[in-house]
Amino acid sequence: MKEAYELSKREQYVMDLLWKKEEALTSVDILEQLGDIMQNPTYVHRTINQLLEAGLIQECGSVRYNTQYARKFVPCMTREEYAVKYLVKHGLQRGSFGKVAAALLKETRSDNNNDMGELITQLQEIIDELKGQNDNPDERKE
Repeated sequence: MKEAYELSKREQYVMDLLWKKEEALTSVDILEQLGDIMQNPTYVHRTINQLLEAGLIQECGSVRYNTQYARKFVPCMTREEYAVKYLVKHGLQRGSFGKVAAALLKETRSDNNNDMGELITQLQEIIDELKGQNDNPDERKE
């Protein structure tokens, strides 16, 4: 991905769709599902090319539509990875992680105690994984 890339509205629509579907989509699929937002096929193709150039999506095969072939696309990063890059671009530092996590919890607070328990479990798993990486620096995943 190009350094500090910020999505346009059209790019955000396409990325949201790709993240939501969790499967490879063609420009035809994107046009069908975002037809109320992006009615013009040219807009879809231009948006896809911009995302390819930015390194946010990649081609992962093709599928035949009638007499033509359409390329299939998947995102190169998760929504969370993009969000982190966006936050870092806007000045958020590593030392702010705790404050960001607390603000996110506050913003998305639920009255359901089960949700809080699940979140605490997820955070503990992340902490344990990071501790394991510090204990075994040769086993870090790249």
